[in-house]
Amino acid sequence: MSIRTFRSAATAAAVVAAAFSAVSASAAGAYHPAPNEAGATYHPDHASKRSRADIDSDLSSAMKQPAWNAASRGAPWPVAKTGEPKTREQVVAELDAAMKHPAWNSVSRGAPWPPVLNNPK
Repeated sequence: MSIRTFRSAATAAAVVAAAFSAVSASAAGAYHPAPNEAGATYHPDHASKRSRADIDSDLSSAMKQPAWNAASRGAPWPVAKTGEPKTREQVVAELDAAMKHPAWNSVSRGAPWPPVLNNPK
């Protein structure tokens, strides 16, 4: 491979990399490239009024939470506990009532609960 061919290939790769980096950088803002004569579209819902420092401070405070390790891997963020916890007897009573429901057999195998009727007769 001659130096001239190598130089041409390197130049072409640099031009392509520059073009893609400009497109990916613009995707973070409110303006996105468009394939028409306007050249760009404006999405106001993509514009952020918060500074990067605010977002970084929110992220660092979230990372200090005990649930961050699981939540950062896709687990749901735990819901704050409200009210008094149920006793074992209350939970067993709710389970017994649910097991008496006619749809329990299919629901226990993964089917969704049937919709609640508004006018039961």
